[in-house]
Amino acid sequence: MTDDFMSRWELSRRRVLGGAAGLGLLGPAAAFGQGAGPWSQPPKSKVDKLNFVVWTYGDIYARISKQFEADWGVKVDSTISSFNDHPTKLATMYAAGEKIDVSQSSPFSFPNFVSQGLVEPLDDMPGAKEYAADFTPFTKQVAMVNGKLMGLPYFATAWVWNYYSDMLEKLKFDKPFSTYEEFIEHCVKAKKDGVSRYPVLWVAGVGLEQLPGTWYQMTWNRGGTFFDKQGNHMLGPGSVARETLKWWANTFEKGLDIADPESLKVQFTTSAKAFGAGKNLYRGPNHHYGLNVANDPAQSPIAGKVKVLGSPGDGKTIADAHVYFLCTANRNKEWAWKLLQYLGGKTKDGNYTQAINLAKDAMLGSGYESVMKSDVIKTGWAPWGDVPEILKIWEKSAYIAEVCSSIYQPWHFPWTDQLNIEVQKCLTGQITPDACCDNLIKGIADAKRKV
Repeated sequence: MTDDFMSRWELSRRRVLGGAAGLGLLGPAAAFGQGAGPWSQPPKSKVDKLNFVVWTYGDIYARISKQFEADWGVKVDSTISSFNDHPTKLATMYAAGEKIDVSQSSPFSFPNFVSQGLVEPLDDMPGAKEYAADFTPFTKQVAMVNGKLMGLPYFATAWVWNYYSDMLEKLKFDKPFSTYEEFIEHCVKAKKDGVSRYPVLWVAGVGLEQLPGTWYQMTWNRGGTFFDKQGNHMLGPGSVARETLKWWANTFEKGLDIADPESLKVQFTTSAKAFGAGKNLYRGPNHHYGLNVANDPAQSPIAGKVKVLGSPGDGKTIADAHVYFLCTANRNKEWAWKLLQYLGGKTKDGNYTQAINLAKDAMLGSGYESVMKSDVIKTGWAPWGDVPEILKIWEKSAYIAEVCSSIYQPWHFPWTDQLNIEVQKCLTGQITPDACCDNLIKGIADAKRKV
């Protein structure tokens, strides 16, 4: 997730269905609005204002701040940075002793924020146990740290594949690939027949979960991991991760030459926009919500023709969740908790307002089981993709840390920087997959020494 992701906030026809009136879409499972409850009770103390420190994403923070001020009569200030700048901005403000009531984190930064003392435990806050009981399994793996509730969900996503249905028909294939052998067969035929110069668009742009996530996902789907349960790397000769990289690199090589060179520049949203040009047969593996770009008529010439596909074999895939948290630098814990709930929990009326709006407006998944099983997902996602199929893939997803447990370690960031460099060199033929993995093994020890 990067600025690339943030820049795509589109308020098109979906916004017309949003807002308070849109809550009627929730259907029978919906009535998240439950009247009286901890979320509807004002704290006994008083504050003049609150604030949150977040990364930019459309107008969601202006909207939720306005609702909070209308409901509680408390002004909300905000500090909003780019996604990449957010961790540094937050740490700088915290070190300077500034007041920070609520902030947010990717799963990659959260362990560090917790260990550095920025995050206030939530277990004793009113209604916290009810929230935790409603978490999806992989949201629990992010928001629960050492058995303590440390955050509430922002959004969740699972990795899927996409295909261009018209091109598949033109190639006279009855269905998309179900094995990696079929994947190569389809792509080679598309190239040979002159239907597509580069049949596959990978998500291989530099980032924390873009290029690395593609490698993680295919390794996990093939039965491998990057680290075992004891934290030992699984990148040696013959490992699933190494063999997966060899297979992946081969799609870029002159022998096959089926991978679009643009793959090395694109991240989740830019790849969805590029795929919308209709030049590729397959795209992935990538975040599920890219469908709201690839199937948006305002952004994609092939809107409606981009279909979702699960991974080969048993369909194992990966997922992640981002969180909001109550900062230890808060000015008033009870009121900060109230604001945190507006971002990552329930508003005064008992609705998961922010989660619902994000699902309807941007196809983002929720960290709450009740939202994921409600009509807001079934109806809200329907204009962009096959919702039952996406949810079936969702059920087969595992939290990304099960594949790459180093995200819990302070050395993960510098090591990921190296991973991006080495793997791109590998995919462009500058080094072999074996050399790439050997360099990354050495890089683990180097990164550990530096932190």
